[in-house]
Amino acid sequence: MRKIIIKRTLWIYCLIIILIVTAFLSITDTKNKIINKGKLADKAFEQICISYNKRLALAKQVLPIQYVSSLTDTINKNSIYDYVKGNMLFQKKLDSIILLVSVSEGYNEKIGIQLQNNSKEIHELKKEYHKYAKDYNTFIKQFPRNYFANILNFPLKVYYDN
Repeated sequence: MRKIIIKRTLWIYCLIIILIVTAFLSITDTKNKIINKGKLADKAFEQICISYNKRLALAKQVLPIQYVSSLTDTINKNSIYDYVKGNMLFQKKLDSIILLVSVSEGYNEKIGIQLQNNSKEIHELKKEYHKYAKDYNTFIKQFPRNYFANILNFPLKVYYDN
């Protein structure tokens, strides 16, 4: 009788250990998937930032200095949300300034074409970023990953307004 009780206890302990190991591996796998999806969105966001910097460099070649100085303060923000909003403000300001300068003073057509191409590139990069951000946000909102995301402090990705 005593041997049966010891065998049952041993089986129960083994089962508990297996459950704990399985839960740990599941949590680790979920965390790694969240991190990988977040990295994809972050890389896409970095590409947008690089394109905005190209746009600013092109703008410096064609615009008067007072316009450029008013643009640079819109993209130097602390949080990612502020950075996204600043980038959108930058885009709107730059487009309006380019339109104003091109109508009133005329400017280098080659740079104008590069600015248009850059604008299209930024639009495509934003679509790609939205795809990755949506995939990431959807992934971390689903049960039970939403608990892991909250516990491990994974924030949602911010979307650009179109």
